[in-house]
Amino acid sequence: MEVRRPTLELPRNTRMPSKQVKPERTGWRDSALSYRHRQWGIALPAVDLDLLLIEMNRAKACAIVEYKGELAAEQLPSQPSYLALSDLGNKADLPVFAVRYAHDFSWFRVVPLNGNAKKILPNRRMMSERQYVTLLYNLRGIQPPSEIFEMLDPAI
Repeated sequence: MEVRRPTLELPRNTRMPSKQVKPERTGWRDSALSYRHRQWGIALPAVDLDLLLIEMNRAKACAIVEYKGELAAEQLPSQPSYLALSDLGNKADLPVFAVRYAHDFSWFRVVPLNGNAKKILPNRRMMSERQYVTLLYNLRGIQPPSEIFEMLDPAI
């Protein structure tokens, strides 16, 4: 099945400001809103995230995780989008992680982005799927069921 990317249709009476924000790269998001937001000017920065998940347990947030596939452009913890996520996590008193993953789920590279995350994982770490899923369960304060472990490859 072929996946088709949406085409960008610009709203009427649109013009980009003289100092422009980087254009939408992928077209997978709501590109019309993304484009329109960029027209509002450089003083209104925003970030399109690849896959932001709020890890939760019993309707209570326990972590913020930004996921990127292995082929995504490299991001550093010092980049503004990650600094903004860290700020959000600090204000919510939640750990924030950036996680790059293999498309076959054979590895996960976990980077702690704020102080709460560094208390749990002091340094970035390559993990097997089993190790990463264990981290997700630990964030919730619960043990992973044995049937989950049985289906996960322990090797990186």
